[in-house]
Amino acid sequence: MNALRVLIGIAGLAVIGVAVWAAFAFADLHGDPLQQFGVIASFPWGVATLVNLLVGYVVFAAIVHLVEKGWWATAGWALPVLLFGNAWAALWVVVRLPAIMARLAPPAEPPPPA
Repeated sequence: MNALRVLIGIAGLAVIGVAVWAAFAFADLHGDPLQQFGVIASFPWGVATLVNLLVGYVVFAAIVHLVEKGWWATAGWALPVLLFGNAWAALWVVVRLPAIMARLAPPAEPPPPA
């Protein structure tokens, strides 16, 4: 399980790295990130990709709600994903993976009757 947590953590850091690179790479040639977002949103596949991303965020929020203990905790973990994306989702998985694995584990067998 620790190897999985490390792998997911590395993936989250990679997402942050790519996002920082994308935000600043060749900004003088392609405009600032908001202008680039406008270009992406002007294409049908750009819209499809953004809808796919938002549906993924809703699915993530539903899974967070199943694991967390209340609405405030759900909101605290689910809402920032709209700003920080899958890097935030990766952080949540790294933090909550032991609890998720415990909930998915098969129930312990009852002791045999005496």
